[in-house]
Amino acid sequence: MGGDLSAATAPGIVAAPGWQVAAASVQGAAHLRAGVPCQDAHRWSALPGGRLVAAVADGAGSAPHAEAGARIAADVLVGSVRDALAADPDADVGAVLERAFHAALEAVGAEAAGRGVDPSDLATTLAAAVAAPERVVAAQVGDGAVVVRGRDGALHVAGIPAPRGEYLNETVFLTSPGALASLRAAAVDIVPSHLALLTDGLQLLALRMPDGTPHAPFFEPLFRFAAEEADPERASGRLRAYLAGPRISERAHDDLTLLLAALA
Repeated sequence: MGGDLSAATAPGIVAAPGWQVAAASVQGAAHLRAGVPCQDAHRWSALPGGRLVAAVADGAGSAPHAEAGARIAADVLVGSVRDALAADPDADVGAVLERAFHAALEAVGAEAAGRGVDPSDLATTLAAAVAAPERVVAAQVGDGAVVVRGRDGALHVAGIPAPRGEYLNETVFLTSPGALASLRAAAVDIVPSHLALLTDGLQLLALRMPDGTPHAPFFEPLFRFAAEEADPERASGRLRAYLAGPRISERAHDDLTLLLAALA
């Protein structure tokens, strides 16, 4: 995975009950050259019972307010799940996630109305997961991925992306017509050791195409890092530097978001 992450590995590792979390979003090389801000976002929150909710969002490069759409979608989804499960810890997690996606879409629409623009001007993908000590439930709209590592070392893709558009590089966004009509949460019923959420910028490095299976040499060093690095500031700096460094930026030109979690 690269010598610069061998001793430590991932961003903002912050203690959450039962989990160590690391997450970073960095401006892609193409956006740096064009002077375009990072249009990715990530959010996470610890939940009662040793659970974790996390989300990553990738604003559409063609949308003039994409960074706002990504930020709002991730914020609202995580907040909606957190509040729902705090009020009813036994609620069906899949149903909670689906309602949270609808809440995120409503919030993006409200922001667009306040700005006097079309919701498509805030277009973003959105992927989210609720991880518990015994299972992970995930859902997503658009590209990106949710990957779970079991205690046995096996890697599983938990998210089910919405169908792609007509062209290879075209995806579905939260604001696309009918995007949530077929949204379904998918459960991975294994005892997890690690979780990763990533946006499209890392997809070709992290997944084997065309079947989309996880590429173990990408994930294993990062997962080891997430389990071992306990200093939040050090972890945050190293992950950001790694994602922005030449080893990654020369192979992935889009904005990059990676969220890692290790179950202690």
